[in-house]
Amino acid sequence: MASKKVGMMVMMMMIVVVMAIFAERSVAIDLCGMTQSELNECKPAVSKENPTNPSTLCCDYLKHADISCLCGYKNSPLLGSFGIDPALAAGLPTKCDMPNAPTC
Repeated sequence: MASKKVGMMVMMMMIVVVMAIFAERSVAIDLCGMTQSELNECKPAVSKENPTNPSTLCCDYLKHADISCLCGYKNSPLLGSFGIDPALAAGLPTKCDMPNAPTC
């Protein structure tokens, strides 16, 4: 009888874990007017290791973003944990030739 209860508990835990995984994948991120895929497009240009020039798509996305909002993350310790160089990120508007690019 106890083994059936343990088996049911394990089954319930597995269901909860699977539901959490599906829920996590369905959540859309919107940060400062940029979606997760738009942010990902710009990541190679702000990467600590081997940064590239920003792509045309990245620059197009950045033109519609809230730059002041993005500047608010400049000193965030989270950037380093995602492999993002804050100095490269702050310089991205200039590299994208944005007119009147704000400075962070």
